[in-house]
Amino acid sequence: MDSSQIISDERQNDCSTSHLYFNEEMHSWIAYGYSAYSLRLSVKKQLIDSIRGFSTTMQMPYTVVNKDVLQKLNAFYEVSKGDAKNHYIIKFPEEFDINDYTRWVNKLKEELDAHGGFDTQTHVSHLVPKDRFIKDGMNPFSRHLKRIFDMSASLVVMIIFSPLFVICAILVKKEDGGPAIFKQERIGRFGRPFYIYKFRTMRMDAEAMGPQLSHGCGHNDPRLTKIGVFLRAHHLDELPQLWNVFCGDMAFVGPRPERKFYIDQILEHDKRYEYLYQIRPGVTSYATFYNGYTDTMEKMLRRLEYDLYYLGHCSWKFDIEILMRTFFGIVFGKKF
Repeated sequence: MDSSQIISDERQNDCSTSHLYFNEEMHSWIAYGYSAYSLRLSVKKQLIDSIRGFSTTMQMPYTVVNKDVLQKLNAFYEVSKGDAKNHYIIKFPEEFDINDYTRWVNKLKEELDAHGGFDTQTHVSHLVPKDRFIKDGMNPFSRHLKRIFDMSASLVVMIIFSPLFVICAILVKKEDGGPAIFKQERIGRFGRPFYIYKFRTMRMDAEAMGPQLSHGCGHNDPRLTKIGVFLRAHHLDELPQLWNVFCGDMAFVGPRPERKFYIDQILEHDKRYEYLYQIRPGVTSYATFYNGYTDTMEKMLRRLEYDLYYLGHCSWKFDIEILMRTFFGIVFGKKF
């Protein structure tokens, strides 16, 4: 989306139209400014779900709706194609009260301040309970079957890719003489610590100044070694986590495990992180497709929204979908 175009559209908005732009990352339609308020009113009237918030980047309110909402709104309002690609305009029969809009914006800003100034809304936020416990979506029988599958599949994959393990280990060791395997303490199921294993992709002194998050989408971090850049780009650094899966510390699918150092900071903003302790962390996750590398606290809190959604909706079907998306993402070189 072109932010300058959005700002221009809203400056010319007479409060009787709503400009919708399709967000490829969220697979949803999003409106800003006056458009956000008019869209919020219209979908609420038609009992259509939406999420709203205040964008710190755009300095405007926003409303996000499902990708198929245009078909529903077309039955009630005048919907026309905009000038740009994936841009639609909805015409409403009457203008809204500008004072009501101002009060709405102030309310959104107050909610934003309550989250420490972070914009944590995602396209699944309205499906994640804020005021009640979120229970694991899988029943005990399905959870046991998942564990059997994870253990069996990880063993088979480790055997098949054992030559690749050897090649990666040699290349990492050869570059700077340091250890090929990097281990780091993470927090797993029931809040218990465990060591996660990866092929080392950074210099030996990467955290000489204490814990640091990867940045630049995790691929342009200056602390990366040359072979480390390659391993990360092709997700080969994650291969040793198959051992974590086999041992039961992790699952193939689940929330990505985090360090206690950062969990403590997340808990200061959102206590719901502890709900994730019900299930094993995963090698891949639903949040990975939308959030990428969590190099800021804002992204950590957004990731939590996706993880909590997965927790409440996890199933065999959902896991298979995530595994397939991960597989094709790796095959086609997607960075996440």
